Amino acid sequence: SCEDNRKGNSEGILVGGNLTLLENLIGTSSEIQTTNKILFLEEIGEYKYQLDRLLRALDRGGFFKACKGLLVGDLSKIKTNNPAFGQKLETLILDVVDKYRFPVAFHFPAGHEPKNVALVLGSSVEFIVAEETTTLRFLDSHSFQLSKVQN
Repeated sequence: SCEDNRKGNSEGILVGGNLTLLENLIGTSSEIQTTNKILFLEEIGEYKYQLDRLLRALDRGGFFKACKGLLVGDLSKIKTNNPAFGQKLETLILDVVDKYRFPVAFHFPAGHEPKNVALVLGSSVEFIVAEETTTLRFLDSHSFQLSKVQN
């Protein structure tokens, strides 16, 4: 929900993808670079404790240190475990990135749900997290704009 978003504006190249895959690429020649980038994350079918591990591995790998924003898409079919993890997903993510000062937006319609907007990774974007909307404005020559009004 929008109360979990961290408001702010930034610009950068949009990079990212599936959280598990990004974590698996750490230390390889395929690892993505996030310095001055807007990082998009989505995931499907993991436990909350596993999401916590994956995010903390990205943090230890320096993914959040110099990025300019975090856009969180669908976190789909998250498995429940017993005992319960005890923390909602937004809080889990905000705890990991608390020491950084970039804008963060949740529930962007991209990932593994029926409403799945196409994100042009590698594009230059303006990322605006406001009170009621999250806007991702593509600045390249094929420019278009995506806005999501928060529910």
